[in-house]
Amino acid sequence: MGLKNLPKLCFSVLLMLLGGACKKVPLTDINAGFTLADATWFEEEETLFVFYRVGAEQGLGPASQLELTYRTDDLFQNWAPLASFTPVHLHLPVDCSANGRCGSLSLHVAKAPRDVGLQLRYNRDGALTLPATVAVNLVHAEAGTHHRSLGVYGVFDATNTQLQWRTRHQFPTLRNEQVTDLGLRRYFQIADAAYGDFDLPGADNPYSYAFAATCPAGLAALSFAPLETLDRAFFDGTDRLPVSASTAHYVCATSTVKDAKGTFLAPAVAQKNPQVAPAFPVLRSPIKNNTELGFILRPCNRTLSDEHLSLQEQRLQLSGAQTVCIDNWQDPGFAATLASTLQTAVDVARTAGHDLVLGMALHHDDPSGGLEATIEAALEPVLVPERDKSSPRVSGAFVFDSYGYALTVPALRNLVLWCPANSFTTDLDKIPDTAELQCPLIPDIPDLVLGPFKVNQLPILPTRDQYLKFVSKYTEAEVGAVKSLTFLAPERTPISDNVPVGDFGFASFFNDETISAAPGDVFSFCNGGDKGSENIVFHVAGLHTPHLLSDLPKIQATSPLAPYYLGIAWGFPFLTRISYENVVAGSATAFSFSVPFGFKSTQKLSFGATVWGAAEFPLSHTLLQCTRFCDHPTFDSDGVYNVRSPFRTTYQNRCYTPAYPTASEGGFPRDP
Repeated sequence: MGLKNLPKLCFSVLLMLLGGACKKVPLTDINAGFTLADATWFEEEETLFVFYRVGAEQGLGPASQLELTYRTDDLFQNWAPLASFTPVHLHLPVDCSANGRCGSLSLHVAKAPRDVGLQLRYNRDGALTLPATVAVNLVHAEAGTHHRSLGVYGVFDATNTQLQWRTRHQFPTLRNEQVTDLGLRRYFQIADAAYGDFDLPGADNPYSYAFAATCPAGLAALSFAPLETLDRAFFDGTDRLPVSASTAHYVCATSTVKDAKGTFLAPAVAQKNPQVAPAFPVLRSPIKNNTELGFILRPCNRTLSDEHLSLQEQRLQLSGAQTVCIDNWQDPGFAATLASTLQTAVDVARTAGHDLVLGMALHHDDPSGGLEATIEAALEPVLVPERDKSSPRVSGAFVFDSYGYALTVPALRNLVLWCPANSFTTDLDKIPDTAELQCPLIPDIPDLVLGPFKVNQLPILPTRDQYLKFVSKYTEAEVGAVKSLTFLAPERTPISDNVPVGDFGFASFFNDETISAAPGDVFSFCNGGDKGSENIVFHVAGLHTPHLLSDLPKIQATSPLAPYYLGIAWGFPFLTRISYENVVAGSATAFSFSVPFGFKSTQKLSFGATVWGAAEFPLSHTLLQCTRFCDHPTFDSDGVYNVRSPFRTTYQNRCYTPAYPTASEGGFPRDP
């Protein structure tokens, strides 16, 4: 009588067992039930496997037992305790707590079982039982011998020289590790291992177990001794593959397992792990300090504002700089004359062997923009030819104007940093949020407020009107001072290549930093694998268009175009770093800033500090290259062997961080 029949009856059976009279008593729900009741029969092995898990909050004890019944075409097995059957395989007892019973059983059943039943008897001498709804699976013999309850396969350690042989339970409704947890242990043996290359079966037999009657002929034999175990895996002793096996894709060995009919011998295969290494371990930065070549462009025949001129000289650190008179800037030949003056100074300064940045204080009172356009006309023939020269060269120019100005010559937009920002206002109390977009000053301290500027804070690079108005409202003591000014730019070799990127930036391909690859090689890109790697770009031979590094795996897979030239995208040609001291309420505070080119938003902080200040860009965790065994299965970061996940198709844009098996992990590796 099952518990389901009891709700309207008295608990007569229990009372009879206790010698009591039948009384009407209320029933208490003890949450009794089977959470697992599976039976699987394998025709080829003539073996019926039973797996169960049952629990009850009350009523279980030492006398409780599991019972089984089944029927075949020529046999009826009446209810009998599981312990009364002779198991085919070893089944360890499983501790499922005082309120549960779980475990497994295997028994020899020659023909397909029908009407398989499983029940819990609360007391072996009692009548009270709890029946299970059994899930019955029949696995018929087929040509593919992987339709067996156990498969055998091999894997390699990280060096691809030491073998681990594994078994894998193959049940329709239970996973490998579940079967192990329910106590089933299987014997297996490995012998006669040999290495070489041969054809494997298709996707319907991913582990290649028993893919033929024996291992293929012609393989190179290994002198490994036969090994056997009841564990789920073991390393093949301390033996390692010889050097002569380095290029071999596979190892094949004869595996022996037991079933109800005796022993079953079949070939088991171990596939090498994909041979993967960093495609380019580290890209060293070509960034060097540039020397400022200073000029003060001002009227020589009259005085405009000594106060603002002094500020311009102080901000750009132009003490001792060459003065260029601009009184005749409207003369037709002024731009050519200025260009010649600048070029002569450059040619003299470059003999010191350092790259240069022109630092120019433009002090004037022409609000029309005509003078600035003339200065642009002088800068163009000097800077544009210098852009692609090998070092020592001129990286660009930094102009500190008396007014705000926007460059008009396209060729100079990514060579000249023109400050201050053109905010169209003189009152610092009313500076708009967009004031710094043309001449952005990015603080190393992210929460430092620069724009809109505070009432009592002067921008580092103000127009003359802004500066004079500030001083009239506050004091010169709160103007602050630039303590140091440095310029950073990529050094160029005779074979360097600069490729423009966007409005201001470019990518520098420095000195033949290349990645070679055979057509069958595979790349893997890991987003965020290394700090700073997002600034690395590449181009293919003969095509100078920069690509993101994440595009390289796809290009190699679809149309291999190696070698690939690695470069760094800088965003702008040079970076200005300013160390600045501000005085507020008598207290001096030091700040440091980057002054890049034309950021779309001042929220892009720390660009100068991280990218331009890095000595090298590690890539060992960002771009990996597989050169051999790329179509083989892979381990994931949890140590699970993913037999259907070859490196070639799985890891083009995924992080590959495999955890390989080790001899110290024991005989039960993770293998769901």
